[in-house]
Amino acid sequence: MKKIVYLLMVFTLVFTTACDPMEDIYDDLDSSPTKENDIIGNLEYTFTDEDYTTDIEDGGYFGFSYPNFSSTEQAKELIPDFLTGEYPVWGVTYEEDGKIKEASTAKMTFNIYAPKKTEKSLVIYTVTTADYDANPETEKYNNFDDMSQIYDFLDLKYPNPADRVLVSLTYKFFSGGVKTLNNGFLYINGEWEMVNGFTDDEYKTMGESYPNFSNEDEAEAKIPVFLLDKYKYTPKKAGDIESTMYKIYVGGGVTESYIMYFIFDGSTWSKYEGVIQETIQFGHNGKTWVPDNTIKHTLTSDDVAFISNALMDKYPGPADNVGYFGSFDRRSSSSNYWNDEMLLEAFNLLLDNKNPSAEEGQKYTLTYIIYNGATTNETKNVIKTSGVWVYQ
Repeated sequence: MKKIVYLLMVFTLVFTTACDPMEDIYDDLDSSPTKENDIIGNLEYTFTDEDYTTDIEDGGYFGFSYPNFSSTEQAKELIPDFLTGEYPVWGVTYEEDGKIKEASTAKMTFNIYAPKKTEKSLVIYTVTTADYDANPETEKYNNFDDMSQIYDFLDLKYPNPADRVLVSLTYKFFSGGVKTLNNGFLYINGEWEMVNGFTDDEYKTMGESYPNFSNEDEAEAKIPVFLLDKYKYTPKKAGDIESTMYKIYVGGGVTESYIMYFIFDGSTWSKYEGVIQETIQFGHNGKTWVPDNTIKHTLTSDDVAFISNALMDKYPGPADNVGYFGSFDRRSSSSNYWNDEMLLEAFNLLLDNKNPSAEEGQKYTLTYIIYNGATTNETKNVIKTSGVWVYQ
């Protein structure tokens, strides 16, 4: 029995060594794709406080002391590590020629520390008749009627202002009629920035008997309500920040002025705490995650109808066919065949109509229905280059 086993082993050894081992390797290479497809995922995510502050040794990615990034650039640099760690199997799929067919995307919303500067010192001043008379443009009527006149006055009155000095300025301004206004002008980095104050009537609207608040808490509670009413006919968008200068009575007939910023979230105003939200989309490039502006769009019936109508004169058969069936005929033997160049022409017309202000470098991943003997989906990637859409 042992002899039979030995003979079989020898025979197998001789047979194996008689073959060319490289032939099997070449066969394996020929039958394997040059690039492996990954899992495609699409994510919308808002970072939690724990995402920012969990220590790296405890499994976190950033280990920050505060729940925010210090800049957009820092977020772009660090978020790819978070995505790779949380979604390690996400990536891209490939066309037969090795080009990327579809890529995973992640729309990430995060906090950025972006403090707004307030006053370090305060100057309270009321423009006098002598001040108006000193300027040929304002001496006749003793009022301002253009903002440039106010800035000229400030430069003349305060030739060497300290950084972040706030001038609480009371002055007369003509705009269809003369009004007495009190606004703030904050000197930052060599320039004056206007900060809107409140009129006496506006303080009354907020329930005050005098043109001031009693304390900061009262100002913080009432100003957001006032801003909501102020901008009801000129709506603000989420993320807009409004600067205000308000007065607080400190006793003895004296008021002091302060700056407070408020941010709009789309429905209400609240005190701005120096942190804003930003959203950036990331895409996978086959190796790692990178900031990406790709818009994924699946063509609708209206899109197909637009293409059909736009190209009916140039490609009557294919245009009529896609308009009727809702699918692009991709059979090269068909008289209604849509080749890649025709599709690109259609995409140019469609995207220029849907997004005429698209910036250079904007990307789209377009998915549409085709017929190639069976009805299925096809995807193409395009990018705006030199004003036209081209395949990626």
